[in-house]
Amino acid sequence: MSPNKPSQSLIARLAVENAAWQALLQMLQDEEQALIEGAADRLAGLNTVKLNQLQTVSDHARSRLADLQAAGHTPDHAGMDAWLAQLGQPEARTRWQQLRDMEQDAQAMNQRIGALIELRLTSTRQALNVLVQSATSQGGLYDHAGQSVAAHKGKPLTAA
Repeated sequence: MSPNKPSQSLIARLAVENAAWQALLQMLQDEEQALIEGAADRLAGLNTVKLNQLQTVSDHARSRLADLQAAGHTPDHAGMDAWLAQLGQPEARTRWQQLRDMEQDAQAMNQRIGALIELRLTSTRQALNVLVQSATSQGGLYDHAGQSVAAHKGKPLTAA
């Protein structure tokens, strides 16, 4: 792409990158919803999709940054803003702003997902602590064969 003249190619490439980000955001929404619903079985499949989508977004970003450097700009937001100002294409600037907005949305969503995961982990740790405490203080909930045993071996309440 020529760094000095406006190009429909830039607009088209930003549109494709936008579509990749939109797909990533949709996948993150699905992941967040699965965590809210407690549907842990869905997370493994979503993780594979997320990794693929992250790779696609990353490939687009690397290509865009290479174009920025080839145009003599720094490979960052400021460089992109300067390049777009130089090109003078309002549609490209609009698409770039959409990309920036989606990036912020993805970061916020990723933080929420992290908090949901931490909440699930904390709940699981607490449940495990209860089981371990019960097993160690009352002689065990399960025998060596994995069969459940009575948690308390005292007299029944109805014993005289």
